[in-house]
Amino acid sequence: MTRNSWAAFALLLLAACAQVKEPTGGPKDTRPPELLSAEPADGSTNFTGGRIVLHFDERVKLDRVRERLLISPPLVKAPDVSVSGGTDVVITLNAPLAANTTYTFNIGEAVKDLSEGNAAAGLSFVVSTGGHVDSLSITGQVLDAFSGLPASDVLVLLHEANDTGTVRTSPPAYFTRTATDGRFTLAHLRDGPKRLTALRDRNANYRFDLPNEEIAFLDSVINPRDTTVQVLYMFQPASAKQFISAATVLVDRGWQMVLARRAGELSLRSLDREGGHLVWWPEWSSGRDTVVFWPSDTTLLNGQRFIVSEDSVELDTLTYRALGAMPFNLVVTPARDAITGRWILRSTRPVAEVDTAHAQLRVDTIPTPFLPFVDSTLQRTVGIDLQIPPGKSASLTLYPKAIRGVMGGTNDTTRLTLGARDPRSLGKLKVELVVDSGMLVQGPLLLQLLTGQGKAVREVVLNSLPGETQWTDLAPGSYGLKLIQDRNNDGRWTTGSFLNDQQPERVFLDLEPVLIRAGWAVERTWGLKNHP
Repeated sequence: MTRNSWAAFALLLLAACAQVKEPTGGPKDTRPPELLSAEPADGSTNFTGGRIVLHFDERVKLDRVRERLLISPPLVKAPDVSVSGGTDVVITLNAPLAANTTYTFNIGEAVKDLSEGNAAAGLSFVVSTGGHVDSLSITGQVLDAFSGLPASDVLVLLHEANDTGTVRTSPPAYFTRTATDGRFTLAHLRDGPKRLTALRDRNANYRFDLPNEEIAFLDSVINPRDTTVQVLYMFQPASAKQFISAATVLVDRGWQMVLARRAGELSLRSLDREGGHLVWWPEWSSGRDTVVFWPSDTTLLNGQRFIVSEDSVELDTLTYRALGAMPFNLVVTPARDAITGRWILRSTRPVAEVDTAHAQLRVDTIPTPFLPFVDSTLQRTVGIDLQIPPGKSASLTLYPKAIRGVMGGTNDTTRLTLGARDPRSLGKLKVELVVDSGMLVQGPLLLQLLTGQGKAVREVVLNSLPGETQWTDLAPGSYGLKLIQDRNNDGRWTTGSFLNDQQPERVFLDLEPVLIRAGWAVERTWGLKNHP
């Protein structure tokens, strides 16, 4: 190697040694930043300054600070928040604090370490402008009124009872947010009666002022000296006015309409149609807030206008607009009737007739006659008058033109398997409901058996508690139990009204799953409690 080559190699080696690199290896940092000290000190009294400095033990950054830094009571004007010197968070106040008031700065996840983004969750800083720090608190939990599950990340608001404003018109005196389990703590409160509400605030103004906001409230005022754990049930009130929030023509030409609240009788009146006879078949959702109108004839229907009325009151004028061509073939799938357990066929659009000359049913390879019939109210449902012996299975082949749609089109060749379930492959469930001593749960009550996805597959009405019921022929799997206190006896859960001071109907949820096994008879005793 020449002298020049040695010199170049030495320079490269020195350059490589001079480079500073991040150290590699070692355990990942999972520790959140810790607050070492503050100016003024945490818990200080008689504070009159305009700036708060928080000193952390490592370099930090701010993340969505406007959303995540919660200051209770809320300030008239939001402060400016910045990082200084890498490890300090500076909160600069833009308006004087109220006199003789304890302020809580909930840092939450607004402050994170610079290296791994670990949040200072649960960290708070307290300062008082008076001679003492208020020490009273209110704890509780917010639950979704319909599902009974915890309502996470919702605002919990506290107003002074003597304040003429309400959650609809005034900002709260104190507030916090619920955790993932719906629990909350409002700390450092002053004495005196308060009004407690919870709000899913869609426009971040701490007020209940939008129709799609959810709310929960207590029936009476409370005092922070009361150590009772408060439970609030969150609901979305029914719209004060009925309207159609969405209207879409489906690919199979059904006209789907979504309504603001549970509907009465809907009707369509054409403004453009001349001649012919057009009939609409309504197909309602279980909550009667969504409907699909199926037309008897689509000839010249596209682009026509209709007045939609509820109980003879006009709601809106809509135009029927279909996009793309309607498929020629309708699709048929098998299902079991939820009540009778008999096999039925469901079509993707209303059925005009079924021609058994183009269909073949075999039970264990033996050709078997069957009698199909179209449901007069559910035009997309075809019933099959067929009893399959236990342990036997059936196959149904629908050749083209076996099923003809009202609006035209027929099925393509379709092969379906209909199997009678062996009773030994199903399970039974007996449920006994008992209540705590002194607890009164008035009927009528709806006891529901839910799938893992929360869909009710069985339901029974109980007039009073304690009580019991038994279900048979249950498919193996995991289920849940739900009890609805049906105060208005309409056979469904009813939401509440904040304006009318009406709570939603009470829902009880058994959090312990019910496991059904083939051939097993399961007995479950469910003890209802006032507190979830």
